Amino acid sequence: MSDNSRAIANKKARDERKKAFLRAMMDRYAAEFRAAANQDAPLVALGVHATIDSVLERDRKKSPASGAIRCHRGCSYCCHGPVEISPHEAALLVRVARETGIAMDRARLERQSRYAMDTWRQQPAPDTACVFLGEDGACKVYPLRPNACRKLLVTSDPRLCDAANHPADEVERWLSWEAEILQSAALEVFGAGLMPGLLLAAQERDDQ
Repeated sequence: MSDNSRAIANKKARDERKKAFLRAMMDRYAAEFRAAANQDAPLVALGVHATIDSVLERDRKKSPASGAIRCHRGCSYCCHGPVEISPHEAALLVRVARETGIAMDRARLERQSRYAMDTWRQQPAPDTACVFLGEDGACKVYPLRPNACRKLLVTSDPRLCDAANHPADEVERWLSWEAEILQSAALEVFGAGLMPGLLLAAQERDDQ
């Protein structure tokens, strides 16, 4: 076997081991989430949030590159894009909003719910804002924000996150692969949808 053939074979073996490792991680989280799927939805969401926070904290401590993360309070361009959440997260957000008196703009949610991931930017610019985004540019439910928001950590200039003026490929992110897989497993088990539609559905269930 030539050196080149050996290098190709070794790379293929490493890739297969990595794929198997990530698949096993996905299966482990999926089994964990399936076991909890029928419990109180807001409590399940809180548990998943705690798990992803723990993973992110651990991986950030091990990654010098995470020191370049530039997300900060008031940096809210990402709060104007479509966010995919689980029904469990929607139930948590609706419950907390009602318990704390945070008003959700139902009319805006209904307008937003007419748009999909790929058509989101077609609506009027003011309507693209998350219903939990405050006038000060801060999230009103930050401790309870969805996993999609928790794992979105940017290392490039925050101004590049303005999707209306910059292409998405200009944004540089710091990634925790385990957090990405955890989120994929959660959405696979619990279900997924854009935030406006799931919030409206959770409100209706809560009203019954």
